[in-house]
Amino acid sequence: MGHKRIYQHGIASASTSYQYFEILIPEEISYIYKIRTAENFGTSFRHIYHRVNLVVAEPYLGCSPLLNKHVVDGAVVLLKQGKCTFVTKSFHAEQAGAVAVLITDSDSNNDSEYFNMIHDGSSHIIDIPVFFMLGKDGWMISETLRRWYHFGIINIPVNISRVPVDQLHFPPWTIW
Repeated sequence: MGHKRIYQHGIASASTSYQYFEILIPEEISYIYKIRTAENFGTSFRHIYHRVNLVVAEPYLGCSPLLNKHVVDGAVVLLKQGKCTFVTKSFHAEQAGAVAVLITDSDSNNDSEYFNMIHDGSSHIIDIPVFFMLGKDGWMISETLRRWYHFGIINIPVNISRVPVDQLHFPPWTIW
């Protein structure tokens, strides 16, 4: 059994499932990324989203209603871990119309360990998919999108077992 790491919001264990998504645009971060599903909240994907927008939430921590609802509506939204629960962040994203949530670790140097996101016991029911992303991946994506673009274009989820090995392009900064 793999190493377990205890976090404020749960235990990272080998039992939680992983999914993948790929960034198509912008090209400088056009890779396949590994994400971990939330343990006991959120849903599975009801659709495969091809060429859907990826946007950074404002505020990035997502602890209050999102101010950029006009770009979040119908998109996958990226939020940063910290200051409030994963459920609160997901609730605000869903209220703004997001189709899925990616929550990145607040440690921008984290390139290998995933949080196991668990429900906070509140009455919020989250009816969209929610995922945890490595801090290094999240930092690279958010910085690129904020610096040069207002959004990225992604495919989510991606079944990597159907992608030829020579076309599996993972971020060079992440440990696989």
